[in-house]
Amino acid sequence: MGEEVESCRAEADLLSDLDVFEWQPDINRSVAKHSPARTIFMCVLIYIHYKDTYYTCLFGAICPILHTENNKQASMHTPVYFVSLGPGDPELITLKGLKILQQANTVFYPATQSKQGEVVSRAATILHALEIPESVLCPFILPMSKDRSHAQQAYDSVYEEVVKQHDGEKRLVIVAEGDAGFYSSIHYIMDRLNDAGIPSERIAGVPAFIAAGALGGIHVVKQEEKLLVLPGIVTGEELEQYLGSGLTVVIMKLSQCGDVISAFIKGHAGYQYHYFENVGTEKEYYTDKREEIACGRFPYFSLLLIKP
Repeated sequence: MGEEVESCRAEADLLSDLDVFEWQPDINRSVAKHSPARTIFMCVLIYIHYKDTYYTCLFGAICPILHTENNKQASMHTPVYFVSLGPGDPELITLKGLKILQQANTVFYPATQSKQGEVVSRAATILHALEIPESVLCPFILPMSKDRSHAQQAYDSVYEEVVKQHDGEKRLVIVAEGDAGFYSSIHYIMDRLNDAGIPSERIAGVPAFIAAGALGGIHVVKQEEKLLVLPGIVTGEELEQYLGSGLTVVIMKLSQCGDVISAFIKGHAGYQYHYFENVGTEKEYYTDKREEIACGRFPYFSLLLIKP
């Protein structure tokens, strides 16, 4: 501490020996490069030596510090963006989402890998259609397994890479199909970023069941009707209860409950069934034929709307 004080005194003596102490950028930057506490202490010593120009010195020494700190705080507020891509049709992305993608430095997108090693990604197809440069695209492989720990490891890797790249200047984007806040697994990454104090912003998108209503030319719900959306985990008894109370039911990811759905449809002919798969893509399909739905096989990207 003694050496620090003497060093400050020596610099203060140097400044006080100036015949005219006006605004001198080189000198003031020399003062401001030190820690805030050291700078303030030096200003006090300068005040003792050279009172008439104290305020000029203080202003010149403190302003660069405030300017630097303000810039630092502003840059750290640059969020990580979670952009919703919509169900599959590139034209269903919002203008805001597209603008952020076009300005991105890195875009992380989900992909899967087949047993033959082929990487498949509906998100990548959308991004390519939107002409997002390949140089900014960064895939992360999600294992198609009921064991969620494998997927969790993939999300943890993305989180770590985002933290590594986040410097307050780069625009980092993580995309999700459908809407990023509706049954989207990337909430794992967003939650960890929030816990770490890294700001994030989610851009809304069109969920698949809304696009499905447009494809089928049906109103998902009207007037006072109530809607229940389920994530593919449901029993026949639960469906009877929900539909019996007048709810319109949407079931996402039918592949997780295919047998239950087939049996329920065969035993309940009185409801309206609207089946969709691969909405928004070249393979999109829609039918309201009950027998066909009951006997079909349901891929991952499928959903069912049931009206009482």
